[in-house]
Amino acid sequence: MDLGSAHEAEFGKKSWRRRDVVRIGCGAGFAGDRPNAALRLLQQVPDMHYLVLECLAERTLSTRYEAFVAGGKGYDPRISEWMRLLLPETAKRGVCLITNMGAVDPLGAQEEVLKLAAELGHSITVAVAYEVLDTHSVNSEPTYFEDEVGGCSTYLGAAPLVQALETSKPDVLITSRVADASLFLAPMIYELGWKWEDWECLAQGTLAGHLLECGCQLTGGYFMHPADPQRSFSLGQLLQTSLPYADVAWDGAVTLGKIESSGGELSIATCTQQLLYEIGDPAGYITPDVVVNFSHVSFEPLSADRIIAKGAQPAAQSAPKELLRLVPKVNASRVFKLATTFLAIFFLGGAEACLPMSAAVY
Repeated sequence: MDLGSAHEAEFGKKSWRRRDVVRIGCGAGFAGDRPNAALRLLQQVPDMHYLVLECLAERTLSTRYEAFVAGGKGYDPRISEWMRLLLPETAKRGVCLITNMGAVDPLGAQEEVLKLAAELGHSITVAVAYEVLDTHSVNSEPTYFEDEVGGCSTYLGAAPLVQALETSKPDVLITSRVADASLFLAPMIYELGWKWEDWECLAQGTLAGHLLECGCQLTGGYFMHPADPQRSFSLGQLLQTSLPYADVAWDGAVTLGKIESSGGELSIATCTQQLLYEIGDPAGYITPDVVVNFSHVSFEPLSADRIIAKGAQPAAQSAPKELLRLVPKVNASRVFKLATTFLAIFFLGGAEACLPMSAAVY
């Protein structure tokens, strides 16, 4: 990517760039994914820095809200199953886990993970990034649930996660609803020293996050079709499908990978299939961090297990004008246009930061 000599010189300052390349794996692409596949990725791909568990969709968010108001768990009930299997490996390898399993009760998820870690004999830091709503006054104390906006969830971007990484340097970072690609973009910004106006890099980072977010969809999980000779591979290959990971460089270069000699497929076809998944207008893919133009994206295979992704560009209007908020049907008649939203980050030890942001209700 040609950033221009002046811009490239600015990017090259080692004083704030923590790594030249960050390796981020996708350990889960939906709530029903398999923890064993994530463990396999950790064990067989060396030098992993982050593992993202993307387990929250609109359906699962509504399920967690219903459970929470009924007195049950507002976070993913499988979080201990995942952490019991993965924490020993991430602790040994120094890998940070990022997950949106917090759903509508990220503090409850934090408490459960800390208890489990203590039971396993691990001393870890668990940070939480989530939304706190206050529809009254910026001077009043924000609360996560109020009767009139209970269950509303704004698609947060990478900013509160980056702040959590900077402030807490956690072993585990648990979030509420965050745009899927932003879960992956946050560690890129933190590690590679990107600024919020580095639109070219944010576009490439969002491309990487979007390709990774659905896990094995990128590596052939939804690609195989027995009736199509171009998409047919054996059941054994399908069973050995690897979760994906990405190496992202400080200049925005993205290389996608899967476990060496694993099953499934990582190709121009599978990457293109995932690229077009749930994006609406390819020339204007809107995220909370950047609006991306995917029209010129291309893929260059390096081997059966690695492929370059390039060509993502910021759209003409690079910054999104508003955020998307999900409102439960019972509250749909209450429309809070441009309501004041607070993004609150609570760290182990009590540190707290609130960032005011405008959010639109759809």
